[in-house]
Amino acid sequence: MKFYGVCPASCGEFVQGFLDNEEYLSSYAINLFSVATLEEGKEIIQKGPKKSRRAMELVFEKFGLPVDETKNISLNIKSKIPVGKGMASSTADIGATIKATLSMLNKTLTGEEISKLAVKIEATDSLLLNQHSIFNPLTADIKKYLGGINDAKVVILEPSDILDTKSIRMTPNYKTYKMQNKEIIKKSFELLDEGLAKNDLNLIGKACTYSGLANENIHKKPFLEKIIDISDKYGCYGVNIAHSGTVIGILMHREMDDIRLIEYLREDEMSKYYKKIYTSDIIDGKVREEEEWNILKTQKW
Repeated sequence: MKFYGVCPASCGEFVQGFLDNEEYLSSYAINLFSVATLEEGKEIIQKGPKKSRRAMELVFEKFGLPVDETKNISLNIKSKIPVGKGMASSTADIGATIKATLSMLNKTLTGEEISKLAVKIEATDSLLLNQHSIFNPLTADIKKYLGGINDAKVVILEPSDILDTKSIRMTPNYKTYKMQNKEIIKKSFELLDEGLAKNDLNLIGKACTYSGLANENIHKKPFLEKIIDISDKYGCYGVNIAHSGTVIGILMHREMDDIRLIEYLREDEMSKYYKKIYTSDIIDGKVREEEEWNILKTQKW
């Protein structure tokens, strides 16, 4: 018998930076997914990614079950999420594996509990929760829950360049540079909080743009200011970045014409760097149930 877990990607974060001397972020989910499949007792055991394998073991430990029993479980990960771009590919693999393991064991955990397991493996994103939050990626502590976002999509600019999250955090003076941004980050989180409470894309977009520009002292994004100008020209709401990745997102209402914007971006010189430009819907976070996977698997894989 097979057991499934499904977890979405993110397109970076709305806002990320230091509040009260600790790092927080608020990421958002898009309709790209990682799917974990577990199957017990196969003759040839597929190990799957090391981090996901560890996630399975942590679930067994959580419920006081022998970790040795995981050796007989085959793990397969299928994912549409680009790796090394700041789109939470590792978090999604880990989250999907945790959900599949819970399904196999007929157990449940809250999004908060799943996040606490995931953060034992690596810094994680808030998309394992079922609502937006101001979230500590190193401890999985939640400073505040935020409102939702409806009818939004994002045009994603994805370069070939990759960036390892861990290497960004090991940058000399990383915390010092982050602390230099603390006032603008505080304002950005305030705008995000108000924007999500009111479902006001203008405020959300402002929060994202401020946070993205502040992060330039840590990792510069090629053409960022030009992309912000184009976003304004086309009446979009703002630009967000992967603060420890390489993708950039332009936030739009779901009814806006993304095709025309993408054509313009592809004709610009920046397309030599951002070689993939495409649209994704912004969706609710959280790991998915097997029943939801039955709907999702109508996608082409």
